[in-house]
Amino acid sequence: MSTVIRTLAELGADVTLAPERYRATELAQAGVPLGELVLERVERVMPKATARAVVLDTTHAKDGLLDLASAARAALPSRSAKKRVMPGDLIISRLRPYLRQVALAQPALFARMRGGRAGPIVACSTEFYVLAPRVAGESLAYLLPFFLCVRTQEALAAGQEGGHHPRVPRDTLLGLRVPHSFLRRRAKTSAALERALTKLYEARARLDAVMGPT
Repeated sequence: MSTVIRTLAELGADVTLAPERYRATELAQAGVPLGELVLERVERVMPKATARAVVLDTTHAKDGLLDLASAARAALPSRSAKKRVMPGDLIISRLRPYLRQVALAQPALFARMRGGRAGPIVACSTEFYVLAPRVAGESLAYLLPFFLCVRTQEALAAGQEGGHHPRVPRDTLLGLRVPHSFLRRRAKTSAALERALTKLYEARARLDAVMGPT
């Protein structure tokens, strides 16, 4: 077991003595910090604009998949600002991450929803972190298996802070280390996942068409 020593002078907004924070770090030692691979998208969609937006809440992201159809049907006026989601972004809940609320905003899914037009703005609850690739145009699909694997789920669960509604701090999330094994095959993994997601969303669209409006 490792020991972490902090003096009182070091305490502050960015330093905590909670042992869970350091357990989260121990669970993901080897690899490249997530913060070197992604950027956090901080653009906001103000309440007036959300009336014309598809707004995702934490029930619309699960096991890597987005449920844009349900989000579009559940469109209600919002009284608070939301986070902008762009094609290619990856969203992950900062609240109770053990529920596996992570999903890829697959560009093909957005294009299908918009029918080749500009279409509605897509936004999400502020309970999500919105991650964009540091390298423009790079697919983040390869990160889905990383976020959904047992080791990362354990790290996120261990890194939660707070009482009634524990959340994962930003520095804990971005400090997670993506193993080199994921990075070596990221192009191949992303391509395979993008193809599989496209087929899945196409099947869902056909099912929705048969089921009719709800």
